[in-house]
Amino acid sequence: MTASNFWKALKGETGGALIRTFIAKGVSAFGSLGLVVVMGQLYGPSGVGVYALAQGLLLGAGILARRGMDNALIRFVGRDYQSPQVRDYLYLAARRSLVVSLPLGVAVCLMRGHIEAFFAMPGLANVLLGIGLAIPFYTWSLILAGFFKGVRKPATAGLQENGAISLVAAGLLLLSGAYFPAEEQEIGHIGWVYLIAAAVIAAKGQVVIWLWLARSGAAYWQVIEPEAQHDFRAASRSFFIIGIAVFIQSVLSILIAGKLLSAGELGLFKSAQQIAISVAFVLMVINAIFPPRFASLFHEGKMEALGHTVRRAALLGLVLSSPFMLVCLLVPEWVLGLLGDGFAPAANLLRILALAQLVNVATGSVGFLLNMTGYDRIMRSIALLCNSLGLLGFILLPQWLGALGAALALAFVLVAQNLVAMIMVWMKLGIWTLPGPNVLAWLGVKPRIR
Repeated sequence: MTASNFWKALKGETGGALIRTFIAKGVSAFGSLGLVVVMGQLYGPSGVGVYALAQGLLLGAGILARRGMDNALIRFVGRDYQSPQVRDYLYLAARRSLVVSLPLGVAVCLMRGHIEAFFAMPGLANVLLGIGLAIPFYTWSLILAGFFKGVRKPATAGLQENGAISLVAAGLLLLSGAYFPAEEQEIGHIGWVYLIAAAVIAAKGQVVIWLWLARSGAAYWQVIEPEAQHDFRAASRSFFIIGIAVFIQSVLSILIAGKLLSAGELGLFKSAQQIAISVAFVLMVINAIFPPRFASLFHEGKMEALGHTVRRAALLGLVLSSPFMLVCLLVPEWVLGLLGDGFAPAANLLRILALAQLVNVATGSVGFLLNMTGYDRIMRSIALLCNSLGLLGFILLPQWLGALGAALALAFVLVAQNLVAMIMVWMKLGIWTLPGPNVLAWLGVKPRIR
């Protein structure tokens, strides 16, 4: 496949949907960063640290409440998204998620004082009141996002995710700042604006769902068979197991860091982490475009074309993300200055995490490549192993190195997981994903293609 044919194929497959998806993923990637920037300006590193811990609890509650059902919706709804049964799958996911999300929300609200005392982080209880009430809305928004992906609406799905909620919350914080003096901006406002934002995004998604169901002819219930319900629950459990790796990286790591670090140190780590994610923003867009093509080429047995596509996708991500990476490496103090005063000590943390994200981008969509070619169990094992080791790093390193230790632990997870997956892609598929010389071939490592 020549370069001209590659770009022609890419353009033909995506068209206007690519632009919409790019914008939606941009909102998702930079919405969370925008909220951190606003909070940094209003509350400083300590405020960002309090928010990081509260958000970690929110993400954990969302993962437990969804139990993989958002991904199960992608599979079961996506098989025949014009079937009248799609509404029943959505109803099943709604019922099962609300049974968990509502009690979790109540528990967080009632135990917020004990949680603040456990982490010794003043102001956390005030934030958790709003965050706890937001858990059901947040969970439902992500369930709807999975449904939208199943009915071939990836851009709409992107506007239901955490980044969109964060963007609305950031706007509400700025709006409240226009009416209240800075000294009246209590840290508890974060929880309330997040609650309002989550409710708004969930309501918007619900309206879109009603309209889509009415147009699609799936407006009336058609109960799915018990066997199909059993399959849906089984698939949800499988996806939930895969999500445990995300739970370890996104939730447990933050909670452990919050226990071992002060609010200010946790704020420095969170700000560096959120900015470094901008380096991998392009990879998020690539992962929204290329995986279906990976699956198609593999199914057709076009392994050479698959290899070319994977490498060119990695090269595209590397080229487009390089400017973000260079800014983070060369002038991290200037970047962190956008958050306000007191964030300059996170400069080295940002350099470390930006380099780790660069490895993430340079290795390409190795996780999706394994998942799309029947090696999803291998990817699941890699993710669980690397995140478990990283969790051990989060327990040990911050005690010795503070926020720097947390950054090193996270960097290890990102680098190790992607490098091991890259090696397994070569071993199982005979595809080298890095846009450069095949080091493993030079070392005499041969693929074991089945």
